[in-house]
Amino acid sequence: MLLDTTFFIDLADELQAGPTGPCRAFLEKHRHREKFTSVVTLGAFAVGATVAETRRFFRGYGRLALGRDLAIYAGRLQAGLPFVLRENDLWIAATGVYYGLPLVTRERALSRVPGLKMIGY
Repeated sequence: MLLDTTFFIDLADELQAGPTGPCRAFLEKHRHREKFTSVVTLGAFAVGATVAETRRFFRGYGRLALGRDLAIYAGRLQAGLPFVLRENDLWIAATGVYYGLPLVTRERALSRVPGLKMIGY
């Protein structure tokens, strides 16, 4: 499964607040499943965190990089949509579809992307 930026921002907020919330409950429920994140999510998270904090926070999650084939796929995906996705949303949605991974998110706009399976939390 691919965890999106919103999930990690919500998780950071939960960890700071203290009590278990939906993100931590989701991780516990799916503790045996392999979890990935896009390097786009790492970059977005790093806007509000230090390098060390970002590396520590994402330890244990597989990282999916952007490459030539994924970039072409994302461009063709956007070309086929009747609406424009925000750039980071496009990269993350394309990553999910390209790798066949369900996207863990609460971003409803992404539900309009053909072939993207979504899991709420």
